[in-house]
Amino acid sequence: MAEIAIRKAVLAKRPEGMVSQDCFAVVDDTLGEPGPGQVLVEVGHLSIDAFITTTLDGGGLHGTAPIGQPITALGVGRVVASASDDLAAGDEVFGPMGAQTHLVAPAAMFRKLDTSQVPAQTYVGVLGLTTGLTAYVGMVTVGEVSAGDTVVVSAAGGAVGSVACEIARIRGARVIGIAGAPDKVKYLEEELGCEAGIDYKNEDVAARLAELAPNGVNVYFDNVGGELLDTVLDNLAPASRVVICGAISQYQRMDNVRGPSLYLRLAERNSSMRGFTVDYHSAVFPQAERELTEWLVSGQFHLREHVVEGIDGFPEALLTLFSGGHTGKLMVKP
Repeated sequence: MAEIAIRKAVLAKRPEGMVSQDCFAVVDDTLGEPGPGQVLVEVGHLSIDAFITTTLDGGGLHGTAPIGQPITALGVGRVVASASDDLAAGDEVFGPMGAQTHLVAPAAMFRKLDTSQVPAQTYVGVLGLTTGLTAYVGMVTVGEVSAGDTVVVSAAGGAVGSVACEIARIRGARVIGIAGAPDKVKYLEEELGCEAGIDYKNEDVAARLAELAPNGVNVYFDNVGGELLDTVLDNLAPASRVVICGAISQYQRMDNVRGPSLYLRLAERNSSMRGFTVDYHSAVFPQAERELTEWLVSGQFHLREHVVEGIDGFPEALLTLFSGGHTGKLMVKP
């Protein structure tokens, strides 16, 4: 097999403070044929996730991205050549693709996908490890959401937040989503079925929570951290659960993360706050995938997909995640 031309988005330099466009470069390269046990994969869709930025400056939970190498990214793709007994040409797979159009890697790095009911890109969306499975684990396993709960979700217009809102709604909860623009509030209320949305940029969140949840919040699914976490802590119901999924307001200053100052509300209201990463809950994945697939196929999910075309758009897509310039699941199609 002749060498094939590929294109990749790489880390050009470590950020100094906020991540910026000049931290990245897009370069051309070539790949040869796969060696024993390896496969050549054409990347289909890449998941744009907040955790990626924690790999850029070193010391993060998810490792450190090497300078000059493709930016860390999970994704789905199609095997185009195989030297492995485990995967064949034509198989759709999920795994750590990196920000590139093609890659050669051991077959063991990838999971073969069942696309009989849903397309492959669903595995970076509703069925994605960093999207649907994360939302399911946080809302169901950790948050123990149940019918009648009043649930608040921050960054509700994003990927994980959107799915978390819909899971809570499907399970019979009253859902209040917090987002950062009027059009996102409209998306929450009219497409996702939230009882109400709060625009934190243009509304008084504390006042709106007191109005919408006069008896307090039973489950808070937090993707933001910072001051917003304190605001919701101040409006907890007795025996409530605070689920720490992420803290996007803090990711670009990991050396000076701001924690909650009102954590004593947990003790005062006999409540709990628990963080999680989805990797620790793999035993739940089969059940989560079954339920999520059933809800999706039956038309109960309405997650939007924001697809950026071309690997050259990967750096800008990553920055868009933090500017709030998207709604739903953000992904890149190389």
